[in-house]
Amino acid sequence: MEDIAGEKDMTMLIKYPKQTKERNKVFFEKKDQELTSLDWSGQGGWFDTDGTLTYNYDKVLQPWKKRADLKLKDRQPVELFSKTFETSLTNYLNKTTTPNGNKYAITMHQAILRGAKADWFTKHVYPYLIKEEKKNYAAKLLGYRPESKNFSDWTIDEVIHYLASALEGDGDITLNNGKKTISIRAKLNSNDVQYLSDIKYLIEKKLGITSTLAEGADYETQKGIKTHYTLSIFGSSQKPNNIGFFQSLVKDGVMTLDRKKQRVQKFVNYKRFG
Repeated sequence: MEDIAGEKDMTMLIKYPKQTKERNKVFFEKKDQELTSLDWSGQGGWFDTDGTLTYNYDKVLQPWKKRADLKLKDRQPVELFSKTFETSLTNYLNKTTTPNGNKYAITMHQAILRGAKADWFTKHVYPYLIKEEKKNYAAKLLGYRPESKNFSDWTIDEVIHYLASALEGDGDITLNNGKKTISIRAKLNSNDVQYLSDIKYLIEKKLGITSTLAEGADYETQKGIKTHYTLSIFGSSQKPNNIGFFQSLVKDGVMTLDRKKQRVQKFVNYKRFG
């Protein structure tokens, strides 16, 4: 979609002081102690879906501009990102036009890591990036290509935290509550079939999850025609094969987006599961 807003009218919601070498030194030392592999695998899910990593040369604005940017209509995950990485939270009204010409406006929430913080963040999140396109952006930002974490070395909890964030980013969770049964479908959407295939392999090997990968319709973008693919994980009170996975999503610190987490919680709480 095309941004037709022109200059953004930003509103500052949470403000942190500007970076300095001294503040960054304290921040990096503190966060290297605080953050675990589960935090970084969760960030991997966000940045493979809705996060952006950029490294632009701009003679006018800044000689070298590095950014790790999380931007969503939902405030919760972006506010958590802002507070975790101590960077300001803003929102703005984004006016867009779709390929068929429809125009609409939506409030977006945004938190950006710049410069040394973006470099530090990208180095730590890189092992948990799965999408090749995002790995390439990260390598360009860093100026080198770190090692990815082999799928065989991921822990079960790392996979769950990654998948929870990816589903919150580019996923849908739908609930079907009938008279005698309840079912849930978690769908991860992408135009990158290799990315979804890699996740399908990872979750089946590590979590024992049964999933399906389906091709959808073609759609037009500014970069040309692309194909929509969906990876689906299904759960049902009649065939509760994946109930353990959905139970893991609603544990503390896993999902951060209430409107999706509540649907999973309703499925998990269904009385017929005991």
